[in-house]
Amino acid sequence: MRLFSNAVVRTFAPAARPDSADPHPDDAARPDESTHPATAGHPDNAAHSDDTRPSVAPDAILVDGETIVAVGTRAELLDIAAAESSTTAALASAGGVGATTVIPGLEIDEIDCGGQVILPGFVDGHMHSIMYADSLTDLDLSQTKSLAEAVTAIRERADSLPVGTWVVGSGWDLNKWDDPSCPDRTLLDAEVPDHPVAMWSLDLHTLWANAHALEIAGIDASTEDPSGGSFVRDDDGQLTGLVREDATDLVARFIPELSREEQVERLAVTQKLFLSQGLTGIHDFDGIASTLGWNDLREADRQDMRVTLFLRGPEVPWAIETGWHTGDGDDWLQRGGLKLFSDGALGSHTSHMSSPFPETDGEAENFGIAQMTEDELFDQARIATEAGISVAIHAIGDQANHHVLEVFERLREITAAAEERFDRPFRHRVEHAQFIQPGDVARFAELGVLASMQPRHCISDLHLLHLIDESAQLAAYAWPDLLAAGAQVIFGSDGPVEPANPFAAIYAAMTRANISGDASTSFQPARRLSAAEAIRLHTQGPAFAAGLESRRGYLAPGMDADFIVVDTDPCAADGLNADSCRADGFNADSCAAEGVSAEAAVQGTSTRPDRAEVDGTDGLLGYDSEEALFAHAEAIRDTRVALTVVGGEIKYEA
Repeated sequence: MRLFSNAVVRTFAPAARPDSADPHPDDAARPDESTHPATAGHPDNAAHSDDTRPSVAPDAILVDGETIVAVGTRAELLDIAAAESSTTAALASAGGVGATTVIPGLEIDEIDCGGQVILPGFVDGHMHSIMYADSLTDLDLSQTKSLAEAVTAIRERADSLPVGTWVVGSGWDLNKWDDPSCPDRTLLDAEVPDHPVAMWSLDLHTLWANAHALEIAGIDASTEDPSGGSFVRDDDGQLTGLVREDATDLVARFIPELSREEQVERLAVTQKLFLSQGLTGIHDFDGIASTLGWNDLREADRQDMRVTLFLRGPEVPWAIETGWHTGDGDDWLQRGGLKLFSDGALGSHTSHMSSPFPETDGEAENFGIAQMTEDELFDQARIATEAGISVAIHAIGDQANHHVLEVFERLREITAAAEERFDRPFRHRVEHAQFIQPGDVARFAELGVLASMQPRHCISDLHLLHLIDESAQLAAYAWPDLLAAGAQVIFGSDGPVEPANPFAAIYAAMTRANISGDASTSFQPARRLSAAEAIRLHTQGPAFAAGLESRRGYLAPGMDADFIVVDTDPCAADGLNADSCRADGFNADSCAAEGVSAEAAVQGTSTRPDRAEVDGTDGLLGYDSEEALFAHAEAIRDTRVALTVVGGEIKYEA
């Protein structure tokens, strides 16, 4: 067994309330609370009983194999261990954070957490691992401030490569350039004539290519636009080099692929980065490529985090033939659902909106792109669901979200039949759900459709919000609206579109302001979320989406031992009012002073109260000032991870 001690433990375990349903309605799946004395009278019991409140905050976690045995004080957990051992022994002094001391007789390794904070492990609900791995080595244009600067960077990369080698990169965003001119192939052709060039936009929905790349792909002015995509042309009908949405596949398929060995090495490096940022798992949307990569890592005994794998549209026949069913797999590699696309992205002006984008470069009456019609989406979703595969549909624009909800409405009976046939829940999802028509917010809960959202998108898109028609009064990045309506929300990053760091995502949810901490940039502050709520959506949210809510997402006996040790407490700060104990933000010290432990306060966040109860101070979330809120949010943003534990084993140590 392992004892992680000398810590502030934040379990985030949901409270069982008299007026609420059992958090584990399936008794067969419920963690066994009877096998260890820790379930009676120890601090974590507040997660399971309304009659017992912890008197002392937990400071340790006892782990046996891959499972949490108990959460409580160090003394209590040593007593539990002693009850299972024939002898007891005193503990020798440990040597710093992460230091392990063997306790003779008890067969316990004690890991000193150095007084830091233990949190449930974060799971990124929307990640592209292969793309992320590529982004760490491909040319990064995210910091370029002009078209000329981007072209210079591309030329310098080309000069370092053999003639004829593809130059691949990503991250450019004309909306952030000093001169927001659309890039075209003319400059690339002049500066980099001897290399095919393919540069993805920041949102990965537009490809900027030169003539050499287009020639290799067999694309010229006579090439017709494919369904769900386009080749941008000038007034004379000539190709500009900008390729959008589904048309990008016609170019990207000619970019040479890495060998499987090279891809696995990149993936291993990326996994280490994720673990260092507190991620113990991801929902991976890179289809067969990531499925092969993670399986290769697994076979090499190098997989250190848990992965739920999602398919891409063209892979459905293969999935059906091989018997892919959502929820199958094991504790480390789980089969997820199918990802479909309804529209594009805001930055590329391809998100499907009910109102047109402002005129830009001749794009009058541009409502974005519907990559698939409602009927096409339904047909694909039906085929997948009937085959035992749940569906996740990308939708950013409000019109796209409306169409997707219509699809899920039509899919209800088919989904119910599939759940009965395959004996498991099919939790369909909308990926991104950035702009929602007011009348559609409640439909997420009514249809049981999950909203998979990315807080960093809100603050990265601050410079794009002028593109949205204010008169439509859309629910934008409306996490609290969806929660208040009873919908399930999942947080993730959409990496590499956004960095994977979940603490930056918590900052974004708390402030809705730019990453530098400028409070004046905060967008609709009444829609902020507390740190506790944001953490819940980054832990319990993905667990629920994967059908693993009885095993992951919080810390309690019988749950998987996935947690992290960090240097910042997201649940305690100066200026956080005691009154917020009753909501979802709280001050650990004042809660204890009122006779309600901080732990119980966290555990009471499973149901979000009405917004008016939470922050009657216009988005202050229980802090006594905007300054206090931002000070805590910035501290959380800059959190350092000391240890990442997955399946009871330390997979990362700073």
